[in-house]
Amino acid sequence: MPRKKTAMEYAILLLGRRACSTAELRKKMLAREYSVPEIARVLEECTRRGFLNDRAYAESLAESVYLRGGGRNKAARKLQLKGIDREIIENTLAEREADGVGSELSSALSALERKKALFDREPDPRKRREKALRFLAGRGFSAATAYEALNRIL
Repeated sequence: MPRKKTAMEYAILLLGRRACSTAELRKKMLAREYSVPEIARVLEECTRRGFLNDRAYAESLAESVYLRGGGRNKAARKLQLKGIDREIIENTLAEREADGVGSELSSALSALERKKALFDREPDPRKRREKALRFLAGRGFSAATAYEALNRIL
C-alpha cells in the first residue's frame, strides 16, 4: 500500500497542476482528511513562499472572464464561487475598471459585435433589443451597461 502524502506534498502536487484559491486548496485538503492545524500550517507556508496568492489568482480569473466576453457580475460570481474574499473581489474588479483594462462597456460592445449578425436576423426591433439584453444579462453585464452598449450598437 503506498504511503499517504504529507499535507505539504499534496498541496504542492495540486498547485503544480493549476493555480487555485486558498479556500479551494483548504477544501481539497479537508476532503483528504488532513488535520485542521496541519492544513493551516501548509496554507501559511504556501502563501509565504508565493505558491498561493488569492489576489493574483483573482486577477487572473477576472481577466479570463473578461477576455471571454463576460461582465463584472459574472467575474464577481465566479470569484465568489472559488472562495475568494469579498474585499479582494471588489478591489480586483475596481482596479480593472480604474485602469480601463477590460472595462465592462468595451467588453459588452465587443460581445454584441460578435453576435450582431444573429440579432440582425430578428425583424422586430423590440424583440431584437430584448434578445440582445438577455444575451448581455446572461454574460453578467449590469443593466446600465447593457442598455448603453445597445444604444451604441443597435
